[in-house]
Amino acid sequence: MDILRSELGRPMTTKQVAEFLSLDEKTVRKYYRELGGIRLGRHYRFFEKEICNAIQTKRQMDCPSEERGPKERENIQDEKGGFGLGIVNEQNAFKRMERPDRHGLFG
Repeated sequence: MDILRSELGRPMTTKQVAEFLSLDEKTVRKYYRELGGIRLGRHYRFFEKEICNAIQTKRQMDCPSEERGPKERENIQDEKGGFGLGIVNEQNAFKRMERPDRHGLFG
């Protein structure tokens, strides 16, 4: 048991994780996999180090690297310039707007 505790940290229940992360228990149960937890029947178990590892991994995935980010932002143009932002062809957009409302959504 000491080996398990030293490698994974202290075991935690859903309620303890919710208090630790300032979340609702339902949210912890919903995202137990993303938080590094396991489900045993109808019980959820977490380990402190696994929660920290899961959060750290998620944070690294969500943060773009500094060397990649600015280069990508240099190529962004407004809707008239293209690059897939906004309306590429205004005439096609107006044609779509002139179509009849078949489903009665805009009436």
